[in-house]
Amino acid sequence: METVADLRRCINVLPRISHELGDMMDQHRQHRAAAERLGRYLTDTYGARIAQRPEITRITMHGISASSTGGMHAAFRNWVAAAERKLSEVEQ
Repeated sequence: METVADLRRCINVLPRISHELGDMMDQHRQHRAAAERLGRYLTDTYGARIAQRPEITRITMHGISASSTGGMHAAFRNWVAAAERKLSEVEQ
């Protein structure tokens, strides 16, 4: 599925967070802002529905849903894993 490959590429270029890179709070802000932009891209490009609450983020796209209590980045990764499981089931 093209969406999985695209989302993997996008996840891989999200700003990293590391003690070696300077101010941690600034890094977290940059990372969250980039994840928000990625969410808007997924919504505009693939019709994703993203629901964020303080305790959980849920992504639904192409009939596949995934969630995470670890923020958008983790929800993106979980969606990729769910989509790959679904593709694997279809191929069998």
